Amino acid sequence: MRIDFLQQMGLNEKSLRGKVALVTGSGRGIGQELARALAWLGAKVVIAEIDSITGPETERLIQAEGGEALFVQTDIANEASVASLKEQAEAAYGKVDILVNNAVVTAFGSILELPLEAWDTTHAVNLRGAVIGIRTFLPAMLERREGTVVMVTSAEGMGYAAPYFSSKTALRSLAFSLAAELEEDSGVSVFIFGPGMVDTPGFRESLDEMPRRMGLTPYEFTHLGANAGYDGLMPAEDCAAGFAYGIVHARDYHGQITDAFRPLSMAGLIHVQHTTAGASDRQSPSAAPTPVAGAAPGADAVQLSQELQEIMAGVERETNELGVFQRAWVARMFQQRTGLTVDDWLRTARDLSAELATFHLSRKENLEKLQSRLPWLRASLTRLADNFHTNSKEAKGWIKDPEALQVALRALEHREKTVRALSQALDELLG
Repeated sequence: MRIDFLQQMGLNEKSLRGKVALVTGSGRGIGQELARALAWLGAKVVIAEIDSITGPETERLIQAEGGEALFVQTDIANEASVASLKEQAEAAYGKVDILVNNAVVTAFGSILELPLEAWDTTHAVNLRGAVIGIRTFLPAMLERREGTVVMVTSAEGMGYAAPYFSSKTALRSLAFSLAAELEEDSGVSVFIFGPGMVDTPGFRESLDEMPRRMGLTPYEFTHLGANAGYDGLMPAEDCAAGFAYGIVHARDYHGQITDAFRPLSMAGLIHVQHTTAGASDRQSPSAAPTPVAGAAPGADAVQLSQELQEIMAGVERETNELGVFQRAWVARMFQQRTGLTVDDWLRTARDLSAELATFHLSRKENLEKLQSRLPWLRASLTRLADNFHTNSKEAKGWIKDPEALQVALRALEHREKTVRALSQALDELLG
């Protein structure tokens, strides 16, 4: 357990005092380290684990560290077993404030060779188990108007473990749906945690199968995720410290995907070269391009739309530079903030640039089409500019090197100003 990390992130032994946290699959790996961290932060921890050896070990470990913990042997895919878990947890501690759906099983093999039983088992634990947990513990949280529900995600679309990755993608959707259903004053926060590639027993077990299937060496596979701030795998205790930070600040992450890298980096515990801050822009002026006097109608909008193409090509490059496990939730966050995927924005910029380039040659034909799209373009460009503005604020926490920070802020300011200038140019041209 990284007590030093927890303290340097501003947490202490009173951060979760009075709370009861239930962590499924907490007999080993991230689940065990998270249970230890939550107990140190003052929570009473319920260890919902099917393994009768590792579960009690976690309980004894937490108790030896001065925390309160209760092991309840649980099959989270079984409704009766989860009902018994609820009874025992409430008998011991009276309530459950925090539900972490961490338990997971994995099946390795191609889609064609894996039997349907492997799919059924994986989805029963990874997805159905989370649904049962939510249905069991959420009602009391809503009644008290206080609680936190967390899903743990992973990459998507990787081969040779399709049941696992598809269930993790489904968990993200489940969390977004639950967050959308909760009223603003419900008092319950829902977020998704993306660990990245973490050094756990489960991950080590995958090294017997996944690298060979993918034509990689174990070293190449363990470096596939390009974990920010680490050369290879992230230690489970580091990941759990960042995870615990997210739980303490769950309200700030409601309806979002988060990870351990952000809080660890902001506390100066790891060094992250944050390429998505925009430092890879070819040019970083502090102001948007100035329209050319006397140019053809729409020339300034054409110039700005071409700038938008370059900006989105830069965002695409930056996203692709991320490790496979980080790319999914970074891309999802961009889409959530802007309303479009990076690819959709790149296509939109290209189409708009092409339309505007011929606008003065065929004004009558294009005017009606462009005017009909203006409200959508205006709203979408505002969201994109707001995203870059938010990136600027986040960069101040991410980037510790003053010179690198200034480069990133200039690039992000250029992006924001260009997008807002394009929106204004379209208003003047089509309004």
